[in-house]
This record gives sequence, C-alpha cells and structure tokens, in this order.
Amino acid sequence: MANQKSVLKGAEILQNISDLKKRKFFHLELKGLTKPTRDILSELVNGILDEIGANPLAAFHLFSGLMEALLNAIKGNIRHIIFRDELLKKLSNLGDTQEEAEELLEVILDTSPLRDAMQRYVVPEKIKRQVQNVLQLEDRIRAKKQVLVPEEKEFLTNVRSKLEKNRMNISVKIRITESELNLRIRNDSPIHNMDFGRIEESRLKHKELFDKGNSADFFRPEFLDEKESAGFGIAMIDEGFYTMGLNPLDLLTITTGSRTTTVYMRYPLSALKELAF
Repeated sequence: MANQKSVLKGAEILQNISDLKKRKFFHLELKGLTKPTRDILSELVNGILDEIGANPLAAFHLFSGLMEALLNAIKGNIRHIIFRDELLKKLSNLGDTQEEAEELLEVILDTSPLRDAMQRYVVPEKIKRQVQNVLQLEDRIRAKKQVLVPEEKEFLTNVRSKLEKNRMNISVKIRITESELNLRIRNDSPIHNMDFGRIEESRLKHKELFDKGNSADFFRPEFLDEKESAGFGIAMIDEGFYTMGLNPLDLLTITTGSRTTTVYMRYPLSALKELAF
C-alpha cells in the first residue's frame, strides 16, 4: 500500500491499522484477491468506515461493492490474457513469423475498432470457459481440498506467468473528502466496446425496474445477461446503491481505454452515516 508518506506490505498494513484508518487517502496495489488480501481490505475499509461513523448496513454494501469491482477486475485481466493468446494463435496461423504476429497483435490491441473487429475470430464461449476454469482452479488451491493434475497446474501456471509478464495489475485508491468517500478501482485490461455498450444498456434497464419499485427483479433470468462480462458484478454494485437510496448512474462511473478499465464509486458520507434506508 502506498500513500504520500509510506509504502507498506500486507502484514505491515494489519499491524498499523489503528493509525492507517485515520488517514484520508490510500493507494493499494494488488496482484489478486487471495484470502489474506480480502482480510487486509476488510480490516482497512471497515476500520475507515467505523472511523467516519458509517452505519453497519451501509458499510456492508460499500465493502460488497468493492469486492465485486475487484472480482470484475481480476476476471477482466484473465479474460484479456486469454483473448491475447487466442488472437495470437489466429495471427500466427496466417503465415506471419512469430515476431510479426506479436507486433500486429499489439497494434490490434491498441486500436479499439481493430480490437473489436477481431472478436469475431475468437470464440466467446471458449474464453468464458477458460476464465471460469482459472477461477475454479484458484478456488481449489485456496480450499486445499483437491490436488491439481499436471495439466491443470500447467494451464494455471501459464496464465499466471502471462499476467505477470504483461504486468496485468489492479490498483485501488480510497479518498475521503469532507462530503464523500471515493473509491477508484483500475485494472490493466480494456472492456471491448460491444461489452461496454451492453453493460451500459443493462444498467439503464436496472434503473427502469428500480423506478417501478422492483429493482431486485433485474436478477431474474429474463433480464440477466449470461454472457461473460462485467455486467453481473456491476449490477450487484448498482443494487447496493439502490438499497442505500442512492442512484448508481450518478455515483458509479466506468471508463475504459486501450489498456485499462477504471471504476469510480462515490459514497456521500451522509448516506453512509444515516439509517435512512
């Protein structure tokens, strides 16, 4: 964790929670969302919320929203690595040398229209299955109940090494002002335009249901989009805002570029403190 004065690692953060929770700005760099990382975030964020006098229910929705955003970031980075691999295989099969294929890949990834156009050459369901496979293998390792077979170990090691090689990191910034608590979650992969548009459209549908007094209906099968994207996680965050009596379309913003996706979440301190929902 870094701020203007110090750089601390996991165990050091826990040792200094009493002092840290009184600060107004935090910058954390994450490699993943392991149990120790969750515990550190829980201690830090809940300590901050306790310090500002947040209602426990509001604290629950804020922390749950942060976890959803981080899980989206992790899935986004994994999905992008797998997309890169699949696209590189296609380009290599066109007859170019490996070096030329890699150079062309970087041009495509840096150019949004080209990147979106190349999605037709990559099977979405295959990417979805591989992302889910990575998450399931990581869960099995954390649970320590099953031993991975050599093929699973090789697949997971390959994905991990490529995430590190391509510096696919996640950062969290927390800032407290006189009126708001601001969260900024950034991961080093983009959302493709088609997926981004679909997420924005589904958020509007969610808002329409909320305005009719039944926002929870959004999670029924007829509304929920099953495609592999950040849509479900964002919907869960939005629902937390609605439960708190806040409009997420005003307070949650998503931006994406050629190499990054950033989620901004703003929580008025008055809403965090009051039992008005």
